[in-house]
Amino acid sequence: MKNTYRLLTALILTGATAYSHFGFVVPHAGGRAADLIISETLTPEPGISVDVIKSSRLFIRDSEAKDTPLNTVRSGSVYRIELPGRGSRIIHGSADLGITPSGRSPKPYLLLYYPKTLIGPLLGAQATLGADTPVELVPEGEPGKTTLLLLSRGKPLAGSEVTLVLPGGKEKRVKTDESGRTPLISETGRLAAWARFWEPGAGERDGKPYEQLRHYAMLVFDSYPKPANFTTLPEATSSFGAVADQGWLYIYGGHVLPTHNYSTAAVSGKFNRVNLETGQWQDLAGGPSLQGLNLVAANDKIIRVGGMQPRNAPGTKQDIHSIAEVASFDPATNSWHPLTPLPEPRSSHDLAVINDQLIVVGGWNLKGNDGTTWASTALSLNLKDPKAHWQAIAQPFQRRALITAVHKGRVYVMGGITKAGAVSPEVDIYDPATDSWTSGPALPGTQTMNFAPAAASHNGKLFVSLADGTLIYLDDAKNQWTDAAKSSPRLAHRMVSSGNNLLLLGGAEKGANLNLVEALKIE
Repeated sequence: MKNTYRLLTALILTGATAYSHFGFVVPHAGGRAADLIISETLTPEPGISVDVIKSSRLFIRDSEAKDTPLNTVRSGSVYRIELPGRGSRIIHGSADLGITPSGRSPKPYLLLYYPKTLIGPLLGAQATLGADTPVELVPEGEPGKTTLLLLSRGKPLAGSEVTLVLPGGKEKRVKTDESGRTPLISETGRLAAWARFWEPGAGERDGKPYEQLRHYAMLVFDSYPKPANFTTLPEATSSFGAVADQGWLYIYGGHVLPTHNYSTAAVSGKFNRVNLETGQWQDLAGGPSLQGLNLVAANDKIIRVGGMQPRNAPGTKQDIHSIAEVASFDPATNSWHPLTPLPEPRSSHDLAVINDQLIVVGGWNLKGNDGTTWASTALSLNLKDPKAHWQAIAQPFQRRALITAVHKGRVYVMGGITKAGAVSPEVDIYDPATDSWTSGPALPGTQTMNFAPAAASHNGKLFVSLADGTLIYLDDAKNQWTDAAKSSPRLAHRMVSSGNNLLLLGGAEKGANLNLVEALKIE
């Protein structure tokens, strides 16, 4: 307790009152870990030791209202917390900072913090701890139209000041109305807030009396705008190809029957495009029925590479094969033209184009009853040379169902499934300029979240859509993933950039394919 006195005194001597720095619990992207920090914002405060709140006792509450104690481990200027479970959860707890130094108040008081952090879209009753909580803040409403309800032991506190911490760290002070609610909060993103409730309370701590209890509530929550329904795909599909180019969104093939149903009827060879301004769809010249492929745009053409096709009729034994075909579509003539085929068939891979080099990474070769071969090299084809052959690129992994995106001149290869059947969070980065690979920060979700995600480069940032609907981006300065938005859950989907929108396309959820296309405005 003497150490706490010294720390609080240090806060006073540096010109910052003790209650202007709070114990916020800030979750990492993906919701698998969090940091307990001491700060006025959601970034650790330089010069203020996190040991001020080392007495914090924290719990995580699941959807069934079961509380599990959490362990905190000192890591630099924060306490790191591993978070069990998945989905929507509440982190909550308390920190007893003891009696403040003399001279702070006419009455000696006990200082108590109550941090609360919401993981997932929890609002109202779902975000309320209950009537035994001395003070808490509860978000209500919807993103862009959110209010905070200030409660003490379940009863609203009217006329109380609430300090909002808006995205970017700017603070805004508001007051609760007669119902205990703040004015509407129009800002969206990661928000935080704190408020106080003081009450008489006589007691003794370490031989020293106190006459007042000063409770402080802290809240961290995400308030992301809901995606807009942009259009619907001509057919519900997953594991398909998609690319946006010159004002059009192109969609090729995919799996169109329930999950794990493979036959000639299960896979599509349809090819369509939609005008991104008018929303009008056009049927284009199709091709072989394929899934496990993707599309890229280059030199005013749309290119598809490989893919998987079942050759068995419905109701008969599965006979699934990868193909080596590579073809280029000319929108001006609505026709496909062959390009140099792959050295061997490949599916469940992904593509990228950098400086007229078509790059293929990952995947496998399905050979029907003759087994499977996993791709051990990436491939590159010079699109400027009609007679070019595929060149092998050393590939430091063997994974399929992975995703790629071009970011800052390099190819990011993310996630996928290993030969052992595990879902990988790995991120491998290929630099064509040096023909070298490096490692990036691993995807932050659980195995379920990291399964068959989607990726896109958008307005200079790299975004990934995880299977539970969480959208994350790579913070290049910190080399870490950060939450960005929330959309509908889906896997084996695609994501493309269009103006200020990220479009999330198709995919599968709970065994059913989707025709849903959502737009998230991210400038």
